[in-house]
This record gives sequence, structure tokens and C-alpha cells, in this order.
Amino acid sequence: MHFTSPQMFWLLLLLIPIGWRVLSTERVLNRWRKRFRADTGSSPTWRLTGRCLLPLLGLASLVIALTGPSITVMRAGNLNENLVLAIGIDVSKSMLAEDVILHRQPGDHTEPLSNRLNAAQRLALSILERLDGQKAGLFFFARNGIEVVSPTRDSGFLRYMVAHTNLGDLTESGSNLLAALDSGMMMLESQAEIPARAVILITDGEDTENNRSAILQSLSRKTGAAIPVFTVGVGHPHEAFIPIRRKGSTSIDGFYLDSQDIPLRTRLDQQPLQDIAAATGGAYFFLGDEHPGKVAEKLMQGITTTMASPFDLPPRRAPFDLAPFFLLGSLFFYIPFLLL
Repeated sequence: MHFTSPQMFWLLLLLIPIGWRVLSTERVLNRWRKRFRADTGSSPTWRLTGRCLLPLLGLASLVIALTGPSITVMRAGNLNENLVLAIGIDVSKSMLAEDVILHRQPGDHTEPLSNRLNAAQRLALSILERLDGQKAGLFFFARNGIEVVSPTRDSGFLRYMVAHTNLGDLTESGSNLLAALDSGMMMLESQAEIPARAVILITDGEDTENNRSAILQSLSRKTGAAIPVFTVGVGHPHEAFIPIRRKGSTSIDGFYLDSQDIPLRTRLDQQPLQDIAAATGGAYFFLGDEHPGKVAEKLMQGITTTMASPFDLPPRRAPFDLAPFFLLGSLFFYIPFLLL
């Protein structure tokens, strides 16, 4: 048994003068009862004993409750404590396409730039705001993936990194979904002691390095990993140009061109994202123009449903507070004292 405030046990010393006072008071009361009732018989011993012991036992129970008693019990595993997420954000040039709608949030001084990258950033922040003890890591990807924050339970630091990183300065041409998957899997391999693991990819689904057959073939080799991948599509299926904007400018200076000086077109490609989610046991979500908070809520619910139940997780030690029982015991002793 553990006590959060063991110094409260010193209050038990007060039971000595209180006990003496209760006993002397009961003796005086008994004499007065005999005098006014003209009762020559002796008072039952059990009544005197009860009226002396019950208040002392009640006070002792109250003091023990003040010490904060608790015992350690084994409880079913908590999914939040046994879950680690690898969150990947696509920073390829196609994410600069402005085919989404972003509304001004409280605290924003200017209208947000409505591109896929900012939508992905808001979604990542919404996911991190809903963490409750889970571990999470952060990585960015385009042609290659790069780990930004190793898995940690410090969600405040993760939110800071996502909110204060200018993702527009990190964009590069090309996108490789298999490299993104490898980055997320490698991040989670270092967390092998945690039983529940998942990868989250926030992307427009475009892959300039692999075709669908190559992605499916690679996924077939990864099926033994047993790590589900949850994908979130950002953008819209219709084609859009990729604008060029100077930092701090509100005007468009042009559009990104291909090798033949033709403006590049990009669109949300949902098929590979659905394939990845289906092959790994995860789920696909479409951000669209929906509020990022609602999509993040659905995503976290999907992860919770897909992951192992608490009974499949290793049991954990948890404190069990005994103070309410001692308070109840104090009341249990006090009520008979009033009735005697």
C-alpha cells in the first residue's frame, strides 16, 4: 500500500486525548442519566464501549483517508499508452496547387493561402491536438523521406514544429510514395517494444517515380509488416496548375513548367492511396473542403478501431485509490454512534 501524504498519520496522536475526553464525557452522561431517571441499574457495557470506540474508529478512518492510500493493481492495456504514429506530410511541388478552400482561423491576421500544403499542415495540427498520451513522430517526403521529429509523447513540441515550419520552403519536384512508406516504417521499427503502430500519409497521391503495378508489387512484399497505413487525400480529382509565388507576395508570378515549357497540371490521385490503405489494413480518408478537425476525428477513430483492443495489449500497473472506502468507513462508524 502506498500513501501520498504519510505525514497525515501524525494526526492519529490526537485520538489519545479525544478518546480520554469521549470516555470521561460518557461517564458523566451516564451519571446524569441515572440521577434524572432514578435508574439504579447499571448501564449496558456494550453501549458505553460502542459510544467510546465508534467515534475513534470513524476519526481514524478519516485520517487514513487524508493520507491518500492506494494499492497497485494490474489493469487491461491502455491503447493510448501502447500506440505510436508516424505522420508524414507530402512536400512535393504538386502540393502547392491551390484547389482547396481554407478559412481564416481565430488568431489569423491574414487570409490563409488556400493550397494543398497548408491544408495538410492544418490537418496534421488537428491530429496532434487529439493525441492523448500516444507517441507520434513526424517526417516530410517528396522524392525521399526525411525524419523531422522522432516518436515522442511531447505533442506540444510536435505541434510547434508543424506550426512554425515553413513547408513552402521545403518543397521539391517529384514524389515517391514508396519512399514515404519506407520512411514511416523505419521510424516505427525503432519502436518495436510498442505493440500498436500505424503510419499516416497526408498527400495528393501523385507518384512520379512509381506506377501502380510497382506500388502494388512493393505492398505485397510489405504485408508481413502488420503495420497499417492510413492515407489522407488532399486536393481534388480535377486538374489544376501549380502557381509560382514569391515569398510574401499575394500575386502569382507564373506557373511551374515541364521540360517542354508546358504548364504542369496536377490532380488528387486517390487510387494509390486507396491501394496502400487496403493492402496494409488501414483506411483512406478524403480531406476535400471538409474541416480538418472533422477529418482528424474520423481518422483517430479509425485508428482506434483498427488497432488491437485493450485486452490484446500488455497489462499495465495502475494505482487504485482507497481513500473513498476509508471515507465510507468513517461514515459507517459515525452513524451507529448517533443511534446509540
